[in-house]
Amino acid sequence: MIEPSADSLVPLRATGSLSPLHCVHPVSGSPYCYAGLTGELDADRPVFGFEAPGFDGVLEPAGSIRKLAELHTATLRATRPHGPYRLLGWSLGGVVAYEMARLLSAAAEEVPLLVIVDAAVPQSAPLPPEETLARYFLYDFLGVTSDRAPGVDKAASGLPPGAQPLELFTAVEREGVVPEEFDAEFLLERYALFRTHVSALRQHPLEGVHHGPAVVIKAAESDDRLLDWSPHLSRLTEYTVLGDHHSIWQGEGLTAIGHIVNQALREVTSA
Repeated sequence: MIEPSADSLVPLRATGSLSPLHCVHPVSGSPYCYAGLTGELDADRPVFGFEAPGFDGVLEPAGSIRKLAELHTATLRATRPHGPYRLLGWSLGGVVAYEMARLLSAAAEEVPLLVIVDAAVPQSAPLPPEETLARYFLYDFLGVTSDRAPGVDKAASGLPPGAQPLELFTAVEREGVVPEEFDAEFLLERYALFRTHVSALRQHPLEGVHHGPAVVIKAAESDDRLLDWSPHLSRLTEYTVLGDHHSIWQGEGLTAIGHIVNQALREVTSA
């Protein structure tokens, strides 16, 4: 039996008379990436985010997407026993939210809205070499794509082939690539969770179909071929917003996402 964890449900906006939106953390494990989105939604809409086990550095990380979905579903139902449930997830969070929607639907609970933001459909694949994965982690930690992180690449260029993650993190700390409050040991701790999540995603077989209303929001600069959710969502509406995987959460991209999600939530409420 999966035990719920009340501490993992983070209030991004705790109060409001409208039905809440529940957002699933991306690969980093943190739900605070949705703080900006919360400000774009109706002021009377409560918003909660799920934090991944292990993000606090105490609990063991979940080793599979299925386990994450079961844990977050148990936590959701412990605080809100019955639906309707409105779910949103970005990146890995979109995959977890999809599996949560299927679990809730199988339990005869209503999921009138599932929003998946720029999440690639999982494909079975081995992990890349450790030094490559450590770079990917830093790109994600800094909120940039690989072509927009020259500081990371410069720091890595001085390391020998096959350098371990801690060596890279020490180099970026020394070069001032990350804010000074984040030292190499902190980065290594966060990397362990990131690595576990990437491994889980690459081993996850996406199966079945979710038959509830679903919205998929794609970043214009993402590879559209990796974002085809149509075989798994029978009532799918798709949108594209300007930006890349990370920049969509700023400026015009964030405004566009906020408008799309707000409208979808309002339509569900009025239906």
